[in-house]
Amino acid sequence: MKAEQCKQLALGRRDVLRLGLLAGLAGLSGCGGNVTNPLLRATPETLPASWRRLLPSPWRYQPLVAQAGQQPFTEALKQGADLLALSDGWLTSLPEQQLQPIATAPLEQRLDAQAKAFLDSLTPSMASRVLPVGVSPWVMVFRQGDPWLKEARNGWQVLLDPGLKGQLVLPNSPRLLMALADRMEAGDGLRRLLDQAITFDERYGLNWLLHGDARAAVLPLQRCLPSLRRDPRLSVVLPESGAPLHWTVLVRSDATREPVPQSWVEQAWSSPLLKQLLANGWIPPLSRAELQPAIRSIPKPYQQIVLPSDQVWSRCWSLPPLTLEEQAELEQRWSKDSALQRLTP
Repeated sequence: MKAEQCKQLALGRRDVLRLGLLAGLAGLSGCGGNVTNPLLRATPETLPASWRRLLPSPWRYQPLVAQAGQQPFTEALKQGADLLALSDGWLTSLPEQQLQPIATAPLEQRLDAQAKAFLDSLTPSMASRVLPVGVSPWVMVFRQGDPWLKEARNGWQVLLDPGLKGQLVLPNSPRLLMALADRMEAGDGLRRLLDQAITFDERYGLNWLLHGDARAAVLPLQRCLPSLRRDPRLSVVLPESGAPLHWTVLVRSDATREPVPQSWVEQAWSSPLLKQLLANGWIPPLSRAELQPAIRSIPKPYQQIVLPSDQVWSRCWSLPPLTLEEQAELEQRWSKDSALQRLTP
């Protein structure tokens, strides 16, 4: 009888240990279920798909839609995004208190002079919260554009040519259009520029050219370079006078504990992915010396566009976020001519 009791006691202890182990595993599982993998959010066109697909585990990507009159990135932060990728034009919509320092010193040390100048144009507080990861110059794209190519290489004044009236696709960005007009030798350059337009639509500007509705468009290089290589009717010009720059940046939510996945950024800044991104007009903000070996994989007619000379690149310029006072001044300038009301400031 005593032996039987000892056997039952031993079994009871094993059962207790087993149940305790299962309970512990259940507890760990329960905790794991409450942990959300870090989240990167961006509009689908912001990041090259080939790079986005390499986002390392446990990170996940979720697209968002940017619509006029809304603040999608601010909402994304409220909804729990850890990291945002966005174009520089959206930085004004992000309150600094919702962001934290980007903390990517090894990457920041590799930035070229243009990227550093862009960061210097921000407030010191905002600059510490932003990492430029890619840049694309705005360029002029022509369909059967022989009549305008020579003048276009000199500067943006060519967009006022009478032969382009009603044949020009312009960006839906009042600020960018004012910046281009300021580079033209015309006191009424902005009014004349807008009068040239058939539409204001950089997202589908290439379609207007391909379908024969327009002869020229102003687009970011990253939105048109692949089509340029396929369609011999198209020509692209980055003028000697320089061009506005379209930046892609990363920012971190103030609520996240996740660091930026720096090895993922380094993949985009290194071959073989670097060659593929450059071929699509998406340029990492690195020195010419770092980019030069990869540029050889691009057809020669486009090498000087993707990697222009130091002189041309130094003449390019960024459009940093505006202060409230600067924004009011531009809105006042914009509203002076009723013809400009075709666009929304």
